[in-house]
Amino acid sequence: MALNAAKKKSTGGGKDFVEQPLLEEGTYKARVVQIIELGLQPQRAYQGKEKPPVDMLYITYELADEFMLDEAGEEIEDKPRWMSEDFPYYSLECDMAKCNKRLKAIDPKNKVEGDWARVCGAPCNVTFSHAVKGDKTYVNVAAVTSVRDKDIKGMPKLVNPPKVFDIDEPDMEIFEALPKWLQDKIKGNLNYKGSVLEDAVNGGSDEQQEEEPEQEEEPKKSPKPKKEKAPEKGEVDEEEEDDDNPW
Repeated sequence: MALNAAKKKSTGGGKDFVEQPLLEEGTYKARVVQIIELGLQPQRAYQGKEKPPVDMLYITYELADEFMLDEAGEEIEDKPRWMSEDFPYYSLECDMAKCNKRLKAIDPKNKVEGDWARVCGAPCNVTFSHAVKGDKTYVNVAAVTSVRDKDIKGMPKLVNPPKVFDIDEPDMEIFEALPKWLQDKIKGNLNYKGSVLEDAVNGGSDEQQEEEPEQEEEPKKSPKPKKEKAPEKGEVDEEEEDDDNPW
């Protein structure tokens, strides 16, 4: 086997992988499709000073009118583009924190009362900017703003099922569906050792399996700050009232 990485043929993203063009800078209509809690994460030093670890959230937006392209360059209408960002997760009292500015933009009428678990499906405008590092250009989330009520009515619903992952009450079906790098990020959080998640990743304790072999699976719960059931579907009729998913 040749061990020269410079000569090794790249496999890319797999035989079905099609490289996608960069999104243009600008503002796009979107809906929140994923809320993933990353746990307590170490932070990079700033200006030579160490920063304390902080809880982090990973948010994914499903764009309303941008789609993945196939090998022929044609849009795949059931595969909308996704873009994500992460940021520190603080109490609502920290009203200048990015997480709470995002929450206010996504939920300007405070329908979910600060409960990120109920944000999936919410409409928003997402503005992207480009950042150049070396010979690579990256697309970053520059801002998130609210959508006017009359514009929401014309927006398509989520194509993909929404996902909410609470690190303290882990839904392992959702966890195992996440890409490996994101699973590793979550497992790398500073509170992972001895946590409920570590136990779930390892299949639970032998003692629990022996004592409760017939126990039914408990209903899946939603992430904090409020322990309410997360929405299972991204589609809610505009005329219907839904306390769990008001979108």
